[in-house]
Amino acid sequence: MTVNELMERVRQEMTGDAKADLKRISEIAQEYKKEENAGELMEALAQFAVEMLPEDTRRQMEESTFVRGVRMDRAFSDALQMIRESKTAEAETLLSEIASKIQTHFAEGDKKWFSFRNPFEYHMYRLFYPEDTQFDRAPFDFANYLQTYAYVLLNNGRGLAALQMLDRAIAFNPVSVDPRFEQAEIYKLMRMPAKLLEVTRETARLGTAPQVFARTAANMGYYCVLMEQLQDAAVFYFDSLRFVSAPAIESELQDTIHSMQLSGTLFAPPSKGQILDVYEKYNVQQPPNSDLVNLALTLAGSAHQHARFELEGLFLRTAYDMTNSDEIREKIEQLEKAIEIMKSAD
Repeated sequence: MTVNELMERVRQEMTGDAKADLKRISEIAQEYKKEENAGELMEALAQFAVEMLPEDTRRQMEESTFVRGVRMDRAFSDALQMIRESKTAEAETLLSEIASKIQTHFAEGDKKWFSFRNPFEYHMYRLFYPEDTQFDRAPFDFANYLQTYAYVLLNNGRGLAALQMLDRAIAFNPVSVDPRFEQAEIYKLMRMPAKLLEVTRETARLGTAPQVFARTAANMGYYCVLMEQLQDAAVFYFDSLRFVSAPAIESELQDTIHSMQLSGTLFAPPSKGQILDVYEKYNVQQPPNSDLVNLALTLAGSAHQHARFELEGLFLRTAYDMTNSDEIREKIEQLEKAIEIMKSAD
């Protein structure tokens, strides 16, 4: 689909009712978001939508979501290019302007704005915070923008400012593990074990993938080394490798075992019960979080009933990532075959 072809279709489907037309543009965008040239297609749709707005609404939108005369996502892309070119001072300045714009227009008042990356994150939030219903979708991925700003701040030697920016990133996506992992790395650098333990506990209950489980266990291993609890550290490193094989963690495990041997302590592969014991000792959620597994399966069932097969696939894959269950894998394979049959019948 070329931009010209897309825009011809859009113009044909417009009714003159701004609200209905904007909704239709959003629906069309969903249809083409997986195209090879999705970036330029989405850019064209966004520009068309802006031009449709009444003048006062357009002015207000530009005031809240434009930086240096361009849409915030374009400005963020410019900042990423600066980072790639090692222009960290310039990137920090631009990201500071983006962060300031977000603070001014989206971080005050009664209304909350969230930038969940997928439907499961939205439902996670509703599970953990059922009483919180007054919120809206942020126009851009503010959590990612602020996390990237924190990365630049840290690289420019501003660790404390980076931690504060990561708190702001978490506020826009309270169920994301990414900014919490970044906080954990800073706490490691600053030798702050209590804060490392605190953020790792928070991260553990939000994990939905083997990579997250592995990294969480590895961070607990690091914490236990700092606290000179080498036996517990070895168990956590061992458990990390159970989820994802990583040479760096294998090296940490071997170093820990060597230190134990120097003090006359031997290490044997722990049983499931011993692994559970060490998680419980530090009050850390052992993966997977059964509440999240049940949520994913419940949502998959609901999506199936409403013939929302793409959503069903998302939720089933999320459940599979957490459990590695053969039964769930078979359901995914059956769903994929059914979708292929439906596509071939069209």
